[in-house]
Amino acid sequence: PNAPTDAAKGIRMSTPPDQFTPQTEWDRAEDARFRSMAATTGLVALVTLRELARRRGALALATLLPLTFYLVRLETHWTTIRLLSIGLGWATATLALFTQVSSRSVDRRLAVSGARPATLLLGRYLAVLGLGWILGLLYSGLVLATIGDELTHPSAVPVMLLLTATVATPLGSLTATLVPRDLEGALLLLSVMAVQVLVDPSEGWTRVLPLWSTRELASVVVENLGSETADYLRRGLEHGVAMTVLLTAASWAVGVLRLRTVRLPAPSPAGPAYS
Repeated sequence: PNAPTDAAKGIRMSTPPDQFTPQTEWDRAEDARFRSMAATTGLVALVTLRELARRRGALALATLLPLTFYLVRLETHWTTIRLLSIGLGWATATLALFTQVSSRSVDRRLAVSGARPATLLLGRYLAVLGLGWILGLLYSGLVLATIGDELTHPSAVPVMLLLTATVATPLGSLTATLVPRDLEGALLLLSVMAVQVLVDPSEGWTRVLPLWSTRELASVVVENLGSETADYLRRGLEHGVAMTVLLTAASWAVGVLRLRTVRLPAPSPAGPAYS
């Protein structure tokens, strides 16, 4: 008669206690948090692209400026490639500037309502970066279709233009933190690009300029450098990556600092008016 009871006890005793329930719950919470952040980031990126699509005039002018630079000096390959890259850099940086300036009030309200500042910044960063990469690939196709047969290393054209868009995106975001409106920011970016074009890129101090890497990569694309090709390519890539990291860190830090929420202390209970 006691066999079923003993069997039930044996089953209960042979079943180990669930020691991993807290860890499992923590993993589930982290997974849900990651999914929420990813969804918010994607939503912010989508909204940013829609906002840019509404500004058709500014978007058209910004995207067609590199084409103007490219066609003006088409007979001089090194110059036209470098001007195209700098024009693409200005267009991408300007789009990032417009995005950050126009979304300041919205981002503040979202941050107060509970959205993470890093998620908001990442969403807008990815939207502009993706748009810059699309423009870079389109202009790469244009270069390869028009003068690709006359270039020494045409395969380096997409590398140069994609790297330029990558550097220019945080440059525009950082500019947006330094100026109150997009007009001043666009003029500031235009001044930076003008300095890039007018100065001699072989001088040592010009390495502090954000798009100095275009000089090295344009030389790889056009000139026959022989054994120095790898050195030019390495210097260009290292400078572009370093500038991207530096500008992204600076714009990220300033952006998160601006969007941080300040928690006010709870009001203390009022004491008696008279002791």
